[in-house]
Amino acid sequence: MKIHDGMKIHIIGIGGTGMSAIALVLAEAGAIVTGSDRSRSDIVSKLEDAGIKVFLGHRSENIGNVDLVIYSSAIPKDNPELREAQRRGIPVKRRIEFLNDLLEDRDVIAVAGTHGKTTTTAMIAWLFSESGSEPGFIIGSTPKNLGKNAALGKSKEFVIEADEYDNMFLGLFPSVAILTRVEHDHPDCFPTMDLYLNAFRKFISQVKPGGIILMNADDPNQQLLKDKMPADVSVYTYGESISADFRATDLEIGLDGCYKFNFLDSAKNWKLPIQLGIPGKHNVFNATVATACCALKNLDLSKVSEALKAFNGIARRFEISAAWNDITIVDDYAHHPTEIQATLSAAKDAFPNRRIWALWQPHTFSRTQTLLPKFIKAFGLADKLLITNIYASRETQTDFGFEDLKKAMINAYPDSLFAETNEQAVEILMNELQPGDVVITLSAGDANQIGPKALERLRAAANDSVKKPHGVILKNEPIAKYSKAMCGGPAKELVIVRSKEDLVSIIKEYQSSGKPFKVVGGLSNILFSDNGFDGLLVINQSDEISFEPQEEKVLVTVDSGAELNRFVKACAEESLTGAEWASLIPGTVGGAIYGNAGAYGGDISHILRSVQFLTDNNEIVDLRNEDLGFGYRTSKFKSGELKGTILSGTFELSRGNYDEIHEKMAVIAEKRQKFNFHGNGSLGSVFRNPQGNYAGKLITECGFNGKRFGNVKVMDDHGNIFITYPGVKSSEFIELIHRVHDAVLERFSIDLTTEIEIMN
Repeated sequence: MKIHDGMKIHIIGIGGTGMSAIALVLAEAGAIVTGSDRSRSDIVSKLEDAGIKVFLGHRSENIGNVDLVIYSSAIPKDNPELREAQRRGIPVKRRIEFLNDLLEDRDVIAVAGTHGKTTTTAMIAWLFSESGSEPGFIIGSTPKNLGKNAALGKSKEFVIEADEYDNMFLGLFPSVAILTRVEHDHPDCFPTMDLYLNAFRKFISQVKPGGIILMNADDPNQQLLKDKMPADVSVYTYGESISADFRATDLEIGLDGCYKFNFLDSAKNWKLPIQLGIPGKHNVFNATVATACCALKNLDLSKVSEALKAFNGIARRFEISAAWNDITIVDDYAHHPTEIQATLSAAKDAFPNRRIWALWQPHTFSRTQTLLPKFIKAFGLADKLLITNIYASRETQTDFGFEDLKKAMINAYPDSLFAETNEQAVEILMNELQPGDVVITLSAGDANQIGPKALERLRAAANDSVKKPHGVILKNEPIAKYSKAMCGGPAKELVIVRSKEDLVSIIKEYQSSGKPFKVVGGLSNILFSDNGFDGLLVINQSDEISFEPQEEKVLVTVDSGAELNRFVKACAEESLTGAEWASLIPGTVGGAIYGNAGAYGGDISHILRSVQFLTDNNEIVDLRNEDLGFGYRTSKFKSGELKGTILSGTFELSRGNYDEIHEKMAVIAEKRQKFNFHGNGSLGSVFRNPQGNYAGKLITECGFNGKRFGNVKVMDDHGNIFITYPGVKSSEFIELIHRVHDAVLERFSIDLTTEIEIMN
């Protein structure tokens, strides 16, 4: 069935990784796509952002006037939408049947294997993109460089991750087939190794005449596949083996765990130096086969080498998800014994001389039971082992469960720890973690939430236990400890004040003495340089809230150091409406007034009645809303017309319905989930929106989304938000500001101005 512009297609189970990728490619091709899934997820939100209508829940009425229905292998035969389509005679296809329709006119490069296929697919798509091609691609996770896991592309090539589960890759007829490594997996589909190998034999038999097969010369199991090799294709090998056509030689490891090596074309005896930007020896071989593919497709290998150095990996593959107090949490999707060994080896390389925790969440009962002897041998490189309950995924427990696993693992690792629930795992980490520890989360399920949650609680507990007396001034205190961007050099002096009275007292003292000082709140919209601040930095945490009922309204007075979200919650508990739009916005009330914060149709100027203000002449005055010169994300405070310090704000709110207010907050909170940076930093919107346009849109059109520069990255889904990673320098953040500014100016002749305040 030929896909055409305007074709109406409904996808059952659209929220899955594979089906959502197909949906995005179809929408980009001009199809009108709808879909359904059991519940809302990040993937569903991304689909909706792309203009795809997604129904939550499966109902027959979800099937509209469509030309085709596609469904995933997880959809049962009695699904009401599937039955309705069949009743109405609408063409229905499983994903495996539809793939060839989607790709029949493309030059398909399919990457298969038990391990490494996601990273290798992402590498190839990135290398082609950086070499001047615009390939289509479908990848099982989001490459950081590309910013998305699916695209239609404009060139003939289409790079796809060829998943063997449920024989999905047998829907592909590639021009190039790549095999990474083949080891028994998915015993629920392939009970024996022979059945598993047969699936791969069938896959490579489907390579088109004149096509290419790239096999791993170091993998003994791939030798068993050669007896069924098609006669009309070219077969090449890669690896470390001296017999390989394309070899990785002269491997050297850097201090960051990233390898450099030489790519050798054995036939031409020609070497290409390669430096990787991601750690782990296993990625040397992912890069080797990716480079071999590029060589066979006659790409410029000098550009390939440059692109590999810039390749930053993919989501949930050795990705730092949280860091605090010299403790680092790394999220990795590894769930097979060989993958676990490779990831722990990479951890030892990347974090030498640090204690490595393996936090393992076994994935499915059948895999855990079948591969148990190999799992027992997989954790030798870990210094500490914490095992959670088995993640059932698509299975139900039969004769093997967590207790059986514990008995087997404790014999091999007597000091291992076990958690029946994820919450117990959080508590164990809170009790056991020490500065310098690195936690490698090995999970294809939901255990990636455990480490960040443990650090979040440890940080909160530390803040509670070390609350300093009012007025205690710290010397040469790193601003990075307090900044939402996680960077900034030392403040000559720093003080935390927790009451309005103390705030006034210390400001009057410093204003009278003429000493330099600056008052800040949550440090969520201000960037200090790596040189820090040569004066007193006052962190305002005054947070008293009071309510004064009027006839029809309620006046709420809030100290300027109160967290904005705390103010919103307090109003909601009193059934006061008007501030819901500010749910989960970071920063303080004082900062929100200063910059006239706003979101989802609301802003501070619409609810603020007056401000209590300490002038630079040490006078406390009350200023009315109309005196403050509010505009789009600005005020007379921000412009400098009013010099002094905001002490508190009085807001005028209406009485409302408790349930409706909380429902509205929940909707907004869900929308803001994409701004959860999982332990990394951000200052929110970096640039102001120029008149008649959006800064994020302009930055996206310049191709910055998802690109990382050192320890700063432009957010995948929002060009105007930069994400910072542990160890970031303010200079890196500023350099990216300049890059983005200059690119937008050159392409659109628009001179962006920063929304954030930059302290040099």
